[in-house]
Amino acid sequence: MKEVRIRFIDHEKSTIHRIRNFGEDLWRNFRDNKHVESDLKEIDRAKDEITYLVHGRFLRRSLSEVHRLLEGHFMESEVVIDTGSA
Repeated sequence: MKEVRIRFIDHEKSTIHRIRNFGEDLWRNFRDNKHVESDLKEIDRAKDEITYLVHGRFLRRSLSEVHRLLEGHFMESEVVIDTGSA
């Protein structure tokens, strides 16, 4: 599994409420997907970062979904996305 970290770097625009709303939409999109693990409780405590685990072969597709949601929330310029191993 790979860990994906979505770090919100614009502290003036990226309020906790906007981050958590984005995270909840991300969780809703992935909750029935067996290739992705995300924790709603962790998202509800997020302050400046959201993480999830994804099977390697599904990584690119999950990142496409992340970018689509970031655009929908007008947050695409407020994040840095890191991928690594869990």
